[in-house]
Amino acid sequence: HGVQDVRQLSGLMAEHMWREMDASHSYNDVLQQDLGLELENGRLMRLMVKLGMITERRDQDTDPSWAETGDRYLLKLFRDWVFHRTTETGAPETNWGFIVEALNKLDAGLPEKILLMSRDEMSMLMVSYRDIKKCVEQVYNELMSRAAVDANRMRYQT
Repeated sequence: HGVQDVRQLSGLMAEHMWREMDASHSYNDVLQQDLGLELENGRLMRLMVKLGMITERRDQDTDPSWAETGDRYLLKLFRDWVFHRTTETGAPETNWGFIVEALNKLDAGLPEKILLMSRDEMSMLMVSYRDIKKCVEQVYNELMSRAAVDANRMRYQT
C-alpha cells in the first residue's frame, strides 16, 4: 500500500528532514569556526607584514627623517621582544603561543603594559600594546604616503 495523502508523506519524510537539517547546521558550525580561524590568521598576517615593512629599512638609511628613533625605535624593540626572544641560557625561544598572544594583544590595542629592552640592554621602555598599535599605524601610514609620493613623482617623470 502506498502513500494516501500529503500528511502521510510528510510524516514519513519528517525524520529524514530533521537529520538533514541537523547535519546542515553542524556543517555550518564547522565552517564558521574555520572562517574565524582564517580571519584571525589574516589579522596577524597583516600585523606581521606591517612590522616587517617598517622596521630596519635599509632603503631609508640615508634619510634622516626616517631614522630609527621615536616610534620606529619602539617598533624595532617590540619586534625583537616578540620574535627574537631567548631563554635564560641564550637559546632561541620558539614559543608560537607567546607570539600569537602578543600579536593579538597588539591588534586589540590593549592597555596592558610591557617592558621593552634594547639589544645592548642599556635602554628600557615601559609601553602599552595600545601605544604600540598607534605607532604601527602611524609609521605604516607614513611609509605608504612616502611610497605614494614616490610613485606619483615617477609617473610624472615618464
